Amino acid sequence: MSDFLERNGLQTVAQHFKDLFLASVHRDGAEELLERLENETDFFEAPAGAKHHGAFPGGLVIHSLNVYRRLREITIRDLTPRDALGPAPISEREEETVAILGLLHDVCKAGVYHIERKRRRNQETGVWEDYLGYTFRDPLPLGHGEKSLYQIARFIRLEDHEALAIRWHMGAYDTAARTDLRDLSAAMDATPWVWRLHEADMCAAHIDERGTDE
Repeated sequence: MSDFLERNGLQTVAQHFKDLFLASVHRDGAEELLERLENETDFFEAPAGAKHHGAFPGGLVIHSLNVYRRLREITIRDLTPRDALGPAPISEREEETVAILGLLHDVCKAGVYHIERKRRRNQETGVWEDYLGYTFRDPLPLGHGEKSLYQIARFIRLEDHEALAIRWHMGAYDTAARTDLRDLSAAMDATPWVWRLHEADMCAAHIDERGTDE
């Protein structure tokens, strides 16, 4: 279980997410989108995955906050000239983009992980045992980035660079990229936000959340 979640509690973590979102995102429909996530989905209780990083209640919101933090750091790094004496400031518009991409890129994961009784062999005793684990079932199989993009765009208007970043945030792990890398490459050429969000997502999953599966 995440140390951050244990220290702060799920309610406090969820409130931190909501405060960050409302402080940074000022577009029409933002409050309605947040209200839907809170009242009509399990976004704030869902895991980030079934087996690996964030495979516990609240893992998705923890992952989203980690990606937000990483993306903000990466953006500052990229905007800061190499010979600068200090970090470059982020404009209000860039802060909004960071919040939208970091906090919302994985809204597609709400409602797809279901707790079920499973069987596994105990590695120490060799005896088969029952346990509760997550099973993935998606009632709206649009694709990963595509589904997040669809769900966000129902409420707030996205800039082109934001839509591209959300669509391709899985990078080469996206199933579409496995058969044809041209669209992914074109998206990365079109805007740095695509690879910034992908880098932030990878850092969060493989560094910040390493060993956080339950």
